[in-house]
Amino acid sequence: MTVPRTLPQWLHGMVAPTLMLWLYAVAFGIASAMSPDGELQGRADYFSRAALAFILASWVTADARKRQLQLCYDYDGFVFFAWVLVVPVYATTGIGAVTTCCCYC
Repeated sequence: MTVPRTLPQWLHGMVAPTLMLWLYAVAFGIASAMSPDGELQGRADYFSRAALAFILASWVTADARKRQLQLCYDYDGFVFFAWVLVVPVYATTGIGAVTTCCCYC
């Protein structure tokens, strides 16, 4: 994927995960607003949780590739299933990751 020259240097290699996260946030907000009690029900809740885990796993993988870190085998699968614990630990491993993580918050 060719990145336009107008993007900041820290965003290079992180375009796809960033766009996925923004699309997820918009879709989640719209779906929650349309729900009668403000919460997703049934399959929508399940797919929403799976999508968030997938997006965070792709973010960790893209960030590690950008920073040229060697992750262990199937680390992205580990992030997918244990993202609540793994992503905060990974995000505090360096200033570059913390900066990138702050862009997601």
